[in-house]
Amino acid sequence: MKELKRLRIKFIISNMAMVTLVIGLAFLTIGYVTKSRVDAANEQILERMYSENIQDFFSAPEEMRMPYFIVVTDQKNQIIRVDGQYRLEPEDEFLRYLAAASLAAADDRGFLEDYHLQFARRPFESGYIITYVDTSLGQSYSDGTWRTLAIIGTAVWLSLFAASCILSKWAVTPVGESIRREKQFVADASHELKTPLTVIMANAQLLEESEDSDLSQDSRRWITNICQEAADMKKLVEEMLTLARNEASGKVKTKEICCLSDLVTENLLSFEAVFYQSDKILESAVEEDIQLKGDCKQLSSLVRILLDNAEKYSSAGGRIYVNLQRTAKRRARLLVSNTGEEIPANQRSVIFDRFYRSDMSRTDRKGYGLGLAIAKSIIESHRGTIWVESSGGKNQFFVEFKVLPSPQKPQR
Repeated sequence: MKELKRLRIKFIISNMAMVTLVIGLAFLTIGYVTKSRVDAANEQILERMYSENIQDFFSAPEEMRMPYFIVVTDQKNQIIRVDGQYRLEPEDEFLRYLAAASLAAADDRGFLEDYHLQFARRPFESGYIITYVDTSLGQSYSDGTWRTLAIIGTAVWLSLFAASCILSKWAVTPVGESIRREKQFVADASHELKTPLTVIMANAQLLEESEDSDLSQDSRRWITNICQEAADMKKLVEEMLTLARNEASGKVKTKEICCLSDLVTENLLSFEAVFYQSDKILESAVEEDIQLKGDCKQLSSLVRILLDNAEKYSSAGGRIYVNLQRTAKRRARLLVSNTGEEIPANQRSVIFDRFYRSDMSRTDRKGYGLGLAIAKSIIESHRGTIWVESSGGKNQFFVEFKVLPSPQKPQR
């Protein structure tokens, strides 16, 4: 059932949105804390150069967790001492280049991006002491942490997604059972109501046709009203039964090759008298040999419902136009248009609901608001789509089907 499918999708989406938010916040926090600790370790080394005696700083390298080295220069900016966790010599050309770049910097602290080195300089005796911290290890550690978190997060997300799919089926089972029982009740009640209604109508018609002179004029009028109301009630029950059966089946059980062109033409011919009596103009353009697989009786009912709806809600002396044509090799579109009061935009999505009436002006019409709901159920069972457009004093109902690519002989 489509209701359960939509409910399961909403369940999964809501669950995964919450899971994604929690995992995202947790892993972002872990990644941020990791990066902050790496940056703090780098800063700790640079700050100790300012807060402690230089000789103590040289003598306590075991307390430093991040790779670093120290360069001391004289008044001529020549390197006179190197210390730290790297085996470097003052005569190293690369080391001289680093010292020159650090001494030429405008600020006492900076970052040599090409070499992943963060530095801090400080006057020392007649020259400078420059501390370098290798940030590549910390960056590698941080990047590795992010990669690990991404892998773990993806695995956890996929696992929870699979669990949500399984749990969603379990969660909607009671709802599905309730919907199934409701539809079964409607179908059973509609079926059981048909028999007493038929009996009531038969008895009322016998009385109405009776030539018994004892019946007064008022009695005959009441009997006529009983017949009319019973006929209307029987039509409602039959429509409810049809809708319940269509929704319960979900898809077409009997598939045969149906010529949609012939079905539309035949129903147009049968409705010509109806439109003529109501003084309305009926025009049509039907492309030949448009065929599809489905239930021919249901498709014929669909066409009748749309034509009946157009006749009921078209303005006096109005114009009804029916068009059937291919829109692609395997797609066809049926259009039923009528002049009349436009359907408001906020009501176009709900006019296919059961017992829905768009406004008070429609409640005095015949019918119970089930026709379009039945039409939609027939279209969905044939994997088609229906929508309505309303503008320029016209209401247009569009139906699209997947059809056969080439003409085939219809089986009747």
